[in-house]
Amino acid sequence: MSRTVFLWVLFAAATTPSDALADGGELRFSGEKAGYRVAVFTAPVPPRAGPVDVSVLVQDAATGRVRLDVPVMVSVHPPGRACCQERRPATQETATNKLFRAATFELTGPGRWQVEVEVGEPPRAGPVCFEVETAAPLPAWSQLAPWVGWPFAALALAGLHQWLVRHRRGSRDR
Repeated sequence: MSRTVFLWVLFAAATTPSDALADGGELRFSGEKAGYRVAVFTAPVPPRAGPVDVSVLVQDAATGRVRLDVPVMVSVHPPGRACCQERRPATQETATNKLFRAATFELTGPGRWQVEVEVGEPPRAGPVCFEVETAAPLPAWSQLAPWVGWPFAALALAGLHQWLVRHRRGSRDR
């Protein structure tokens, strides 16, 4: 029985989608800003050139209640190059988890990127700022690998099943 549980856990770990963009990811900032408790996450982990999701959770600092009525603006640009800034609102519609607000940016290349998150109506207390170091994008074939590889995984599981059946049958005969 424990071998079966181990195989299911191994299968679940191997098939978990790790590069899906979703609310959450790596926590980049958590603290109070302008009377709100703010948490900012980026995904994927680690960040790569290409689509990057910036998710923001805003709570009332006093009560801890989630505030969906507070506007959130997110800006991304290479450090020292504010002229190349992309700026857009983080919206609940973009977010998978509707307690978050999210904005997705297409980062054009590897390197450092400055992220600024503004919470609340003007005048704001100043943006939450942090840098993200992005790696090179994954090769194009890596997105096809799960689709090409799943038949081999199914064959390996079938072979493992047959081996376990024979092994169990052989130990009963002794």
